[in-house]
Amino acid sequence: MAGQRQDYILSEIERLRLFVARLTGSRDGAGLEEALRLAFSLQEKLFPRPAAEFLQLAVDDQIAALRAGESPAGGREKCLTYARLLAETATLYGLRGREDLAAGARQLALQITLTAALEETADGPAAALVRSLHPLVDREQLLPPVRERLELFLARVR
Repeated sequence: MAGQRQDYILSEIERLRLFVARLTGSRDGAGLEEALRLAFSLQEKLFPRPAAEFLQLAVDDQIAALRAGESPAGGREKCLTYARLLAETATLYGLRGREDLAAGARQLALQITLTAALEETADGPAAALVRSLHPLVDREQLLPPVRERLELFLARVR
């Protein structure tokens, strides 16, 4: 059952990614709101609890909630799914003109991905996602825990 839910969420994230790509060229306000609702709905399915509840958790507590009841590999995959979803949500926030929210979502995605990447080999899927997210964040704006994890990651892959 958990595998089916994960597959469903991954297919919905792909749908969201295509939605974002379509919205990037248009500025369709209604479509943007629909895409944001889908993103929030997927976050609730991933945890599963209301967004208002899990977004108030500290990042390490969010990671622990995602991993609860999962194998180490399953927990890591769930974290990466959440990070991908956050990255798409950041794009939506940017299209909405909310660069502050976009930057926060990107940084959260990077922090979660770095946590997973530091637990696997330097060429694993989390490392690849770090490499795609890293250029999208302003290093000067990184919170200390994110900066520390990024430095550890970069030292490992050099």
